[in-house]
Amino acid sequence: LEQFQKGWSTYQKIVDNDVLAHKEVGDILHRTLSAIPDPIDFLDIACGDAGQMQQALANTQVRHYRGIDLSQPALELAAKNLDGVSFDVDLDHSDFVTELTGRHHTSDVSWCGLSVHHLTIDGKRALMQALCDTTSRFLMVYEPIMREGESLESYLDRYARLNKPAWTFLAPEEWDQIFHHISTCDLPETPKAWMELGREAGFMNAREIYVDPAGLYGLYRYDR
Repeated sequence: LEQFQKGWSTYQKIVDNDVLAHKEVGDILHRTLSAIPDPIDFLDIACGDAGQMQQALANTQVRHYRGIDLSQPALELAAKNLDGVSFDVDLDHSDFVTELTGRHHTSDVSWCGLSVHHLTIDGKRALMQALCDTTSRFLMVYEPIMREGESLESYLDRYARLNKPAWTFLAPEEWDQIFHHISTCDLPETPKAWMELGREAGFMNAREIYVDPAGLYGLYRYDR
């Protein structure tokens, strides 16, 4: 719990300062869902505390929300953040890969922000294949991107060069914590690769719909 609280506090500073474009991406998700006239079941993969979801799903036709996360403390926060919403809520304490490739919960729209990139390229493909089988409308993911031809080492150098001087709201040890995670756990893909993964998984259409101002994160939509 102590480790979670320390890490989550640091991540919350990043969200609050909007340096990863959480607000813009949340607004895009809201506009996308608002354009759907029919009732929909919504899947939030690695939902964390679902901090943005009350606003993103407000005044949409979402009738059921399912969030999946491995962290029980995060799910307890999610339950509080989603208290009083107009739609049904289910929160699953589970590893999302195991849950989605094994139990096949169906949804109309599936969403994942900043988590699929932790998987190898084969793992990404397998997860997307499972989601293609169980998602009736579309999948959207917001994930880190490399430039075409860029090595992971060059990507990490670029990430540090762009962000370390700008993220003055973090203490030095907090930056070190974040960058250690990025350099040891993150497996970004190029925009071309993210779109090809969706097509290989069986989605009929894959497109990039947003790139953050730093050119480090991209939002992708995959339609059935």
